[in-house]
Amino acid sequence: MFTYAEFQLQGYVGKITTLTKCLKISVAASERWTDRETGEVKEKTRWNTVTLWERNPGFDWIKSNLQTGDLVHVRGDIEETTYDKDGHTVYTTDLRVDRISRIPTGKDK
Repeated sequence: MFTYAEFQLQGYVGKITTLTKCLKISVAASERWTDRETGEVKEKTRWNTVTLWERNPGFDWIKSNLQTGDLVHVRGDIEETTYDKDGHTVYTTDLRVDRISRIPTGKDK
């Protein structure tokens, strides 16, 4: 049986960091709800950083055209890694992009 760990994320692009062989892209996903007791509308934004490697199809196009504020849909796999830093084990969770699509919002000109 084939098993995997996959993520799917849709949100707005924040910071784009260009590294040697990859892009680190922060994506904001927000949820809204109405508080049952007060009737107040509340919102929570979660920032997720995804990694797009240069071997991904369309990497050069994304690198040249993706901008802060763009709405994107991202899919990929999840990898947990560890490394030692100053004698302590550091745990990280990487969201590695398989596919990323920019979604037209009507604001594009």
